[in-house]
Amino acid sequence: MAVPVDGDPHLVTPTLESGPYLRSPVKIVVHSWSDAEGPSNAMQETAKQLNLNGRWGMEGRVPYRFIHVLLKFAQPQFENADPILEEIRSLKEPDEIQLLTRSASILCKSFLTLPKLIRAGKSELGLAQEMAHEIRSNGAESAPDVLIQSGPMAADGHHLPSTRKLKRKESLVVDASCTYAGYFADITRTFMIGRDATFEKLYESVLEAQVAAVNSSRVGATVGKVDEAARGNLSRKDLDRYFVHRTGHGLGLDVHEAPYIVPNGTERLQESMAFTIEPGVYMQGKTGVRIEDDLITTSHSNKVLTKSLPKEFGWWT
Repeated sequence: MAVPVDGDPHLVTPTLESGPYLRSPVKIVVHSWSDAEGPSNAMQETAKQLNLNGRWGMEGRVPYRFIHVLLKFAQPQFENADPILEEIRSLKEPDEIQLLTRSASILCKSFLTLPKLIRAGKSELGLAQEMAHEIRSNGAESAPDVLIQSGPMAADGHHLPSTRKLKRKESLVVDASCTYAGYFADITRTFMIGRDATFEKLYESVLEAQVAAVNSSRVGATVGKVDEAARGNLSRKDLDRYFVHRTGHGLGLDVHEAPYIVPNGTERLQESMAFTIEPGVYMQGKTGVRIEDDLITTSHSNKVLTKSLPKEFGWWT
């Protein structure tokens, strides 16, 4: 899609995918192509109707194979548009906040069913399938990622569900996302079947770090200060070496977008930013804990969109 300073946007798309854009309330000039002919003619037609020479900002994920075709018919000067687009998208409009809130509500409701689904002997894949069904049944349009990480696999932050069976007195990290009207929610909770005093102490340390970062997520705070609230808390317990990722990321039409809550980050939080707070501890070959909530910054503090979902140790029993 090419969006000029003046005039209507032009879209090059397979005929198979063109329907929603032809019906769009926003006027879009659609240049469609079939599998038999490929995109070349549609690209050439676009170049003729829309002056594609001169300076154009490009989103970083535009596939090169289409740009390669476009360059046969025009010679634009491309510049990186991601900083501009990320800044625009990081500040949510009121209607976007409503959609994010609804998406988070659906995912919270789905997580509340986990205590009756979790049992020893069930496979990670089995639990992931049940959870995905629950999310869709509660009104989500999609449940693209349901990660179930048990035992030593809980130390791998993005371990995909496997045939491994859930066991008693092992960590169980459940990380799931869903969309409602295109907007993402992203929640992680950590469970255990049974009780273990050592694990409970580890869990409480992560929870304290998570709450500290949530409380520091205010307008004007730098993302680095929010990250330090979590990381510093874990450092005092000699656990920061097991915290191997950023404290959070933005939410919107993508599950990962600006702002990014990273160490030493200088970006300042602004009102109406949506993001996660999700510190974790990962002890390779042993166990893992992560607790994740979704937030919106307000004029005075923040609103935790996932507040209805408990996170104190043992809430699932």
